[in-house]
Amino acid sequence: MLASSALAERRLFRLLQQSLDGSPDAQAESAVLARVLGAHLERVVDSSGLPPEQRRGLASRLSATMAAYEAAARNFLAASPQDRADRLGALLASHRRLREILEGELARFRDAAVVGAAQLEALQRATWLPAFLRDLARNSERANHLNRAVLATQEFEARFFEHTAAALRATVESGPQPSGRSLEPDLALLGDVERLAGLPEARALSGDLRNAARRVDALLRQPLEPAAVPTLAAAVGQVVERLEALRPLLEVERDRALADLALVNESVVSFVETLSAASLFALLVGFLVVAAVTRAVTASLDALRDGMDRVRQGRLDVEVQAAGGDETAEMAAVFNRMVAELRESRAKLQAYQQDLERIVEERTRALREAQAQLVQAEKLSAVGELVAGVAHELNNPLTSVLGYAQLLEADPSTPEDLREYARVVVREADRARHIVQNLLTFARPQAVDREPVDVNAVVRHTLEVPRADGEGVRVETRLHPEPLVVLGNALQLQQVFLNIVRNALQAMRDRPGRLEISTTRAGDRAVVEFADTGPGIAPEHLGRVFDPFFTTKKVGEGTGLGLSLSYGIVRDHGGTIRVRNRPEGGACFTVELPLAQPGHREAAGP
Repeated sequence: MLASSALAERRLFRLLQQSLDGSPDAQAESAVLARVLGAHLERVVDSSGLPPEQRRGLASRLSATMAAYEAAARNFLAASPQDRADRLGALLASHRRLREILEGELARFRDAAVVGAAQLEALQRATWLPAFLRDLARNSERANHLNRAVLATQEFEARFFEHTAAALRATVESGPQPSGRSLEPDLALLGDVERLAGLPEARALSGDLRNAARRVDALLRQPLEPAAVPTLAAAVGQVVERLEALRPLLEVERDRALADLALVNESVVSFVETLSAASLFALLVGFLVVAAVTRAVTASLDALRDGMDRVRQGRLDVEVQAAGGDETAEMAAVFNRMVAELRESRAKLQAYQQDLERIVEERTRALREAQAQLVQAEKLSAVGELVAGVAHELNNPLTSVLGYAQLLEADPSTPEDLREYARVVVREADRARHIVQNLLTFARPQAVDREPVDVNAVVRHTLEVPRADGEGVRVETRLHPEPLVVLGNALQLQQVFLNIVRNALQAMRDRPGRLEISTTRAGDRAVVEFADTGPGIAPEHLGRVFDPFFTTKKVGEGTGLGLSLSYGIVRDHGGTIRVRNRPEGGACFTVELPLAQPGHREAAGP
């Protein structure tokens, strides 16, 4: 009866939840609860112990009440939100009639339980029984305690859902308002469960259940807005999960104790009714039969308990086999489903952990790249300040040297050998002047106009520039089929691409090679990759390729400023430039630039 009352209160809670948030989970659970409640009511009639006529009357009342209840539920859910408060009264009236019938049967059941407990105490005090039977009778008190613990969980479930349904009912009738009643008095039932069961597992599960119920109580003490109903339903679901874990444990222990109690009752009856040798023989046969039956019953319970022990040890490869169609087999099926759900939850948790590790690794790599770029920017800034002063000081004497050397070269009275020396001075001074100009450009970049630029077009224009190096190198391009428009300066971007292309061609000038240039789109960024088949970059040089004045070329072939200038240009465009060695050989430079907003893309030139 208590189980039926708990199911009725739980069904009412899901109906009210469905009316507030339209949850499909609440709808599905409500339908399942209706069928389970109907099956429990049939069991109430079968186990009532009433004469046939009274039993038929009880079945008729329950059937009519359930039919009215279901009709009221359908009308309530079919009504518009404005009319549900009016139709709620009919649903609650049907619910009260059902509870009144169940409470009447429960009172009769409790009276019979009191009589049974008194008979058990009398049996324990019967001095005429043999000592071993009195000891077994005293041990049967364990079954009584476990049964009371199971009933206490059912009573707690009924009160819990009665309390939560009352809060939802108030929200449907009068709008959001806090609950005026606390769950704390009902939590005393969980203390009874712990005291009666006397099991460490029951105490642990009861503690988790108490904490979950208090979280629900905290939600109900606040005004319950319809938007908060899914949160309340999730918290209620946690309470249900813990109840469904605690109750099977108690029922297994209770059934084991009841099996022992059945043996005690059979022994007492046989001892009282049989006094002859034949009766004693029959008693012995009865003991053997009961032992066989008990062993058959307890075998499934032992298997179930062993499975629970293995689950507690973290082994989720358990599947309990229980023959037959009785409650023990049903309990084993429920246990197997629970273990399967635990396996699935563990698999999801492991997958989530792997995803989390991958995300952490990606974020760590991005952080390292950002830190490297910040260090590079600070390095360039420090070198730039030094270079600016040096370049300025060199520029004035170089201008004088170049001017006087040009005058000396142009003077007709200058001897031919001195004129040749003057030409060398002019050529080298002019080279030095270009180096100083590059230094000033590196140290003090000039502001340039930005406009929509198609990266594909810049790549094509870069490859149109005549190349003196790498005549034996084959250049292949794979450009994105659509324009990749960025907001930038086409000449500066072409200078970046040209520096990278020249470096690649110079690295492969002594061997046949291939340079692959590709453009792709990655989210809101344009990506340009330059991959060559040259010797690659020495690992100790990878972190210095963008440093000013760093070069591995021979003296006179480069100043070490090309990639530094490229780094600054890409950075000023809001992008990044990276280099890595390819596993199959060669180096790969990657330039990423932010794509222009849609309003600028149509304005990009060809």
